[in-house]
Amino acid sequence: MEVSNNSDPVGPADDMKWQLDKNDVKARLAYLRTSSDFSDCVLVVGSGDAAETVQTHGMVLCMSSPKFEELLITNKSDGPVQITDIEPRIFQMMLDYMYLDKIELKNAEDASLVYKAAVKYCMPHLCEISARFMVKDMNFDTLWPILHLISEIQEPVLKDECAKFVRKNPSLVLKHNNFPHVDRNVVHMIVDLDCLDVPEAEILTAVEKWAEEQCNKASFPADRENKRTILGPDILSKLRFLALSQEEFVKGPAFTSNNDKGLLTLEESYAILMNITVPGSYPMPEGFSNDSRPRKLAKLRCIRKVQMPCPPSGFTGGFTTPPPTMMGSPFMNTLDRVVALASPTQTATLGGKNFSLEIKVDHPIVLYGIQVPTLWFPIAAGAKPMTKEYDESFIVTVLDASGTPISHTVFNGKIQYGTVLDINLKESIILQKNANYKIQVYTSNTYFLSKKLSTTEDCPPVKFTFKDTAKVGSIPAPPSVFSIGMKQETDCGFIIQLIYSLWI
Repeated sequence: MEVSNNSDPVGPADDMKWQLDKNDVKARLAYLRTSSDFSDCVLVVGSGDAAETVQTHGMVLCMSSPKFEELLITNKSDGPVQITDIEPRIFQMMLDYMYLDKIELKNAEDASLVYKAAVKYCMPHLCEISARFMVKDMNFDTLWPILHLISEIQEPVLKDECAKFVRKNPSLVLKHNNFPHVDRNVVHMIVDLDCLDVPEAEILTAVEKWAEEQCNKASFPADRENKRTILGPDILSKLRFLALSQEEFVKGPAFTSNNDKGLLTLEESYAILMNITVPGSYPMPEGFSNDSRPRKLAKLRCIRKVQMPCPPSGFTGGFTTPPPTMMGSPFMNTLDRVVALASPTQTATLGGKNFSLEIKVDHPIVLYGIQVPTLWFPIAAGAKPMTKEYDESFIVTVLDASGTPISHTVFNGKIQYGTVLDINLKESIILQKNANYKIQVYTSNTYFLSKKLSTTEDCPPVKFTFKDTAKVGSIPAPPSVFSIGMKQETDCGFIIQLIYSLWI
């Protein structure tokens, strides 16, 4: 036997052995994904001129989808398998997932198409990935294709996420130019919501405009009969006419000489108005709701109790701001509230511009805003004319458990000394049960806090749990005795109230 002088024991054809430089199964599957080696399945994906022929591996398709397995088993002919219900581009994205367990979604439209294909071919994990992408950054551009999708596929996760978005932005959704063009399943989903922070009159107006648009699309006259036919009893029975005031009803949906093409007849209007005036005084028309509860959520306040002052550990000095001689000063009546001073005192030694509040609730709520104290008038101003206001900028950011910002609000303006200020969030947000959230507040002025606040508050059925942090490391200590014991953070509280409503 002739022995080769080549020191490589494998032989000179190593460069042809693609397996040798693939270190794991994923790398080997990536090679098969982009080559036709060992392919045993030919698919024609798409229809017409857009159709593409794809060579793939039947085993990969079968282990990814029971529907593909069934399709390949039943198709025993030598010809290619026809896949006409998926675009070639979308199918290539699905193949990436089937071979490599990854998919690159670039927009909500692609995610929607992948989702529909994944539903049809029984690929639940791919459904979850595409659904998560669609709702991750839901906004008024991405909402409408998702609403269109759930009107076709009544998928509970997507439906729930869309309902959450609508609950956060009900008025903007109802008044949006796209709303009159949505599918009736979307309208039914909205009128079926029990808690929607918007007056019932806005819901009625939006629903009637939607019905008019549907009539116009079908080339029907937009009269009462056609609009009510479009709505159907399932939507009409969900409208809460009894939740309106007398004035709202008469100026809105009631039948009048100027509103003879509305949804209601004269007899129905009379019956509803009688029941608004005196509940139960007249039989309600058949098919109309007897529910007089407003969907608009009542706004509540979680008021945090004051626990104790915040002097530095071991400090025994006296007051300098305000001086002890000012016994008649309103400052002396603030022992049960947070005072935010512009300069340090014995009870307010730590100044900062960066405050945060960690919060957890054991019942879902809708958060609308917060309340913070304003600066107490600086006594050091001396004989200068007493101004009532000062300039301030607040930046309020709400973050979820992963630290991702979910709400951002900026307030700029003049505010009064010695009071409190409600800061309304730019958009309301839902705080889920037992999830961790953080509210960060950045200020343009330095605030020296005087009190610690409660770490729990019971506001049945909600129990709030809090943790305050004020960063003071970036604030230089003043050259005085009060700089003794300065630390980087304090747990004195700056957010003294939460403005919220229950979310059922």
